Amino acid sequence: MILACLFPLCLVLMAEVNQSGDWGIIGKLFLETPGILLFDVLVVVFLYGILSLLFRRFAPAAAVTSLFWYTVSCIEFYRYQSSGSHFTLYDLSVVTNLGDVMEFAEIHLYAFQFITLLVLALYCAGLFFLNPKIPVTKRHIIPGCSSCLMIAVLFVLFPGFSSTVYDVFGIEHGGINNNFVQEEKFEQNSMIAFLVENLSDVIQTTNIQAPDNYSEESIETLSVTPVDTKPQTSVKPNVITIMSESYADFRVFEDLQIEDSYYKNFDQFRKEGFSGNAIVPTFGGYTVRTEFELQFGLPIKSLNGTVSPQKLMTEEEQTTVASYYRSEGYSTTYIHPYTSKLYRRAELYPYFGYDRLYFEDSFINPGRFHGYIDDQSAYEKAVEQILIDEKPSYIHLTTMQNHMPYHTGSKSEFDYYMDGVAQTDEALGKLMEELKQIDEPTIVLYVGDHYPSFTENYSVYDRLSIDASNCRTMYQQHYFVWSNYDFQFDTNGEEYVSSFYLPWLLIDKIGLSKNEIIDIMLEQFQKDPVYTMEFQSEYSNEVLDTLTYDLIVGDKFSNYYLR
Repeated sequence: MILACLFPLCLVLMAEVNQSGDWGIIGKLFLETPGILLFDVLVVVFLYGILSLLFRRFAPAAAVTSLFWYTVSCIEFYRYQSSGSHFTLYDLSVVTNLGDVMEFAEIHLYAFQFITLLVLALYCAGLFFLNPKIPVTKRHIIPGCSSCLMIAVLFVLFPGFSSTVYDVFGIEHGGINNNFVQEEKFEQNSMIAFLVENLSDVIQTTNIQAPDNYSEESIETLSVTPVDTKPQTSVKPNVITIMSESYADFRVFEDLQIEDSYYKNFDQFRKEGFSGNAIVPTFGGYTVRTEFELQFGLPIKSLNGTVSPQKLMTEEEQTTVASYYRSEGYSTTYIHPYTSKLYRRAELYPYFGYDRLYFEDSFINPGRFHGYIDDQSAYEKAVEQILIDEKPSYIHLTTMQNHMPYHTGSKSEFDYYMDGVAQTDEALGKLMEELKQIDEPTIVLYVGDHYPSFTENYSVYDRLSIDASNCRTMYQQHYFVWSNYDFQFDTNGEEYVSSFYLPWLLIDKIGLSKNEIIDIMLEQFQKDPVYTMEFQSEYSNEVLDTLTYDLIVGDKFSNYYLR
């Protein structure tokens, strides 16, 4: 019985060693964070206890609990080693299966993994050999399991209760969801407490509450002035929105002394067109957050800063930027030179207003760089579509070339990444040449989705002393709007603009016909040109929040009242 009672402590220690690869974490848990160690043990006791009641034996319960936490610890270890970011339950909300979480990980086996696995296997074997049983009758099983589940529901669904518990055990909690905050939480909480606290965050951010007084009438009154729907131009240019994977201008950090040659053609686009600073809603991953803002023209902040807006959607026609262009007589195309499985793209994007979707299987003998279809092949696909379309083209292109991991034996991760930036710049030069030769007016909106994430072994952000307290720069992306004809774009003097405004500003400057939604967004741009969780975590824009709720998770009254 003593062996069965000590099992949760053993499992906690082995799981934490396995996720960190550091035996010294045992000393840290006992000497520096004993409250968190006790909390971790209680968490394991919870699952172990329920399974023990169901099996009425400790041994099989220990085996199942060990398998679960050992697997989670391996996922965390490889996730952090490959990307520099910790495994969170948000990751499960943006993939179709658990294997997708490990999509970019490089698997190497280590001695500590065998040792921790051996310890747990021998412990479970000892329990099977001794075969201790729980001295309870069958009629106690249901009440016991029900009581445990009630505690879990209370803990997860009532933030006030869980916050009190976290404070008692010294667990860091709350704050906005970005990699720097998550890193500080993990450093303090270690894996098990970190994941439990993260579960609370996930539930709260995915539980989108309707705005006060949300109704048909409240949507109808969002637009209070008549909208002039007549187009201001007879020219309908091709529009290409390029969201460049992990692309960032590191010259903003003078200490790195990055040469301009890496951004030669990028700078030429900016010189010939308009250049500004876009505020994107993510850093180091969760591409879909920036992609959502560019495709829907709505703020992630209005959805509690969720990392997975797709999880909130149903398979029905959506009001998007692409659907607007299609209503204006455009041929609409989505291009992403990678799998269609991530972020429910294959399921949902057919409802986003696109006439066609191109994923990696649509490319014939493409060029590759660092293992991914390169940017030049992606750009050529976009130009090819323009030449095919009989109507003006609207194309959204999400590239893949510069995605992590940035692992190489001969170069640092940062140098490996910058090689990709140079390759992208070369492709941009060829894109400009091709577009200048096309006898069709064409506009390019180009922005990086987020800064890249590097592993613990080499993090340029550590060199720059960037942490949760000073990380705003990591959400600022240089972007450009360029055209091959006489077209002027501006942001009415605003230096910083949230990325979700860019599609509407572009439509306005082109002079295409407007509707009430566009008019509302342009009005809110004048009021709050930047609206993102990382900059205004406490402030709320009622109009943006109400419109976003209605179009994404509400009753879509806007489709009837705002046209």
